[in-house]
Amino acid sequence: MAISEAQPRHQLLKILGLTFGVAVAVGDMLGSGILRAPSSIAATVPSIGIIMGLWVFGAVHVAITANVFAEMGTALPQSGGAYIYAQRAFGDIGGLIVGWSSWLAFIAGIAAAAISFANFLPLIWPWANDHTVGVALAMLVGLFGANILGLREGRLLQEATSLIKAAMLLLFCVAAVLFVPPSNPVPLPAMAVPLIGWAALVSAYQLVRGAYAGWDTPLFFSEEIVNPGRDIPRAIFIGIAITAVLYIGVNGTLLFALGVKGVASTPLPFTIVVQDFGGIASLLFALTAMITVASCANANIMGGPRIIFSMARDGLLPDFFQSVNRGGSPSGAMLLTALFSAGVTLSGTFNLVFGLIGTMNALGGIVIIVGLFVLRRREPDLPRPYRAFLYPALPVVALVLEAATLVLYSAADTTGILFAIGLCLACVPFALVARRGRIRLGDIAPR
Repeated sequence: MAISEAQPRHQLLKILGLTFGVAVAVGDMLGSGILRAPSSIAATVPSIGIIMGLWVFGAVHVAITANVFAEMGTALPQSGGAYIYAQRAFGDIGGLIVGWSSWLAFIAGIAAAAISFANFLPLIWPWANDHTVGVALAMLVGLFGANILGLREGRLLQEATSLIKAAMLLLFCVAAVLFVPPSNPVPLPAMAVPLIGWAALVSAYQLVRGAYAGWDTPLFFSEEIVNPGRDIPRAIFIGIAITAVLYIGVNGTLLFALGVKGVASTPLPFTIVVQDFGGIASLLFALTAMITVASCANANIMGGPRIIFSMARDGLLPDFFQSVNRGGSPSGAMLLTALFSAGVTLSGTFNLVFGLIGTMNALGGIVIIVGLFVLRRREPDLPRPYRAFLYPALPVVALVLEAATLVLYSAADTTGILFAIGLCLACVPFALVARRGRIRLGDIAPR
């Protein structure tokens, strides 16, 4: 049967599996953060033990939160991610708060990846150094163009780029440990942990948590996965495990080869290590860096439109945004995402948006965790192929961690919490207007 016959206008294709789920999780997490964060963290927290501890704790933190999201994702297997769960538990207002903040995170990720791609290209092609914005926009056109063709094209691109960058980072760790002489060892008495203020720890952990952002991306494709009850939890936890191993390995390798001061001395400590391998290694690093950020951008380009699509399907946005083309791509939602991504890239405001992501992610996490308890009580018979491990104790731990994170982020970033409050308040009239529109049309969504 032809795709055009099997593909209704508002129906996504159900063709994805575990491989894609792992690839999109790893692809979204492994971005420019791991290339740049080690330097900033080493400069902020000059202690090898604390640095490595933060990366390990970051993996544990997201895994505990993922335990909650995995239940929600398998109980409500619809594309749109956290927006779907907040909408089901708290209605339009809760859904809008989480949906808009998640979409903004995708937009910021796309713009930042595009600029990072343009910054790495001059390492291979010096001409590009004077055309950063043009290169960034060209990358966006290429990736959005590939994805607008269809879900199969986006899937192939994501799986290939995620595999390549994960393999190259692993190769870097092995080669550096085997062939690069370690930094001068520090005598044990001198390795006492320096006094580090809470603000420095919070700042460093924001970078760590930001690097792990994207672990939940498989959830945004739930209704497009053939067996969501089985593959969504596997994809999330395998993706977190692979990324954590790479993050801990890369940071350990850099600290082994350069020491804390060496890692902190340059925005890209990788370049110092690969110099020992000659020009070919430097070229490979540049290519790996470009593939890394392009893969991250592709994951965001695929995930973001699913939120807009789901909002439109629930009557919160115009019907145009739930249109699906013959290839299975939500074309209307993808067009809106492309326009906003290009605008943020041109304006350079993605740094401002990125500064708000940690706060908004923590707020969204709290909403979803509370939503788990709400739905367990309100809808006890809802099918749950995956049930949160050690309920209710471990979900409570997740709630405490997210609440503590939000408090610390808010204390360190007043702008972020003010923006969060403003977004929450703005969602109230937006939700009321959307509801009145559905009442007039006689189409009240079941949630």
